[in-house]
Amino acid sequence: MSEHESRSKSPITTMVPQLGSSPRMMARGEWDMRLLSNIMSPEKMPSSFKSVLYFLVVRDIVENDKSYLDALVDNYLILVNSIDGRGRNDQIRAENALKGIPVQIERIPEKPNFLDRITDSEKAQDYERWKERQELGLE
Repeated sequence: MSEHESRSKSPITTMVPQLGSSPRMMARGEWDMRLLSNIMSPEKMPSSFKSVLYFLVVRDIVENDKSYLDALVDNYLILVNSIDGRGRNDQIRAENALKGIPVQIERIPEKPNFLDRITDSEKAQDYERWKERQELGLE
């Protein structure tokens, strides 16, 4: 058994039960990364995303004998959650919810473009408030 296989077989511990996950997948102790993933537009991807994804896929193919498609899908779904610490923040929110700490789930507002700033001042104000909270570490 490779190191990757032993890591993926760890039991699900305190994470919020995965709604809609296959019971077989949960019984094997696997995370359904499709449900936890965050698909985003290419403009929002960091410049290093493609190169990191490439090296993770190559490593998975060589070390874990995965097919190209399996390695690509697995690594994409995991890597996209690491952008700006999204996965870590989601796990912290989930743990807080399990402990009874109120958790506010708020969608990230889109950055307003030039026309939005003129025609939809509320959208621009929402984005500015969200950005301030981010800078203060409240989000």
